[in-house]
Amino acid sequence: MEEDMETRLEVAVQGLPPEKVRQVIDFASYLRSKYVPEALQRGSAAAILQTLEQVGPLQFEPGELDSLLDDIQTLRDMDTETDEQLFA
Repeated sequence: MEEDMETRLEVAVQGLPPEKVRQVIDFASYLRSKYVPEALQRGSAAAILQTLEQVGPLQFEPGELDSLLDDIQTLRDMDTETDEQLFA
């Protein structure tokens, strides 16, 4: 049945100018956003775990993970300093 729908979609857009095909694609994207369950929020724990399931475990060069964690801590410290200035 899915094959039949794909064929029907191909036939429906056959011969349309490229701009009209783009409109069909845009409309399909709109429908997907309305009826497909919401995507996981980027950077959320659930999104990270889902990605790890798809691509496998992360691999880092020696010292790379420590450097990334240091950068994260630096950004957190900067954010804390900014927040303290806002509420002082």
